[in-house]
Amino acid sequence: MSGNDIAKMSVEERVALMEELWVSFDRDGLKYPVPVWHEKVLKERADKDESHFMPLEKVKKNLQKELNAYRNS
Repeated sequence: MSGNDIAKMSVEERVALMEELWVSFDRDGLKYPVPVWHEKVLKERADKDESHFMPLEKVKKNLQKELNAYRNS
């Protein structure tokens, strides 16, 4: 498959291809090492205090409420 073949694919087809490629690493027993920078980012995120974050469902409800208020004004 060439770059031109990939360029002709839809976004959905490209995403499906990427997913299949990643699955093939595991299925074939290939282990791709996690880059050091990636481990660092994950550790930084894990160390953050997320107690002030809102659950996604609450964020969605708040946004919907604001949108409705905007539409009704």
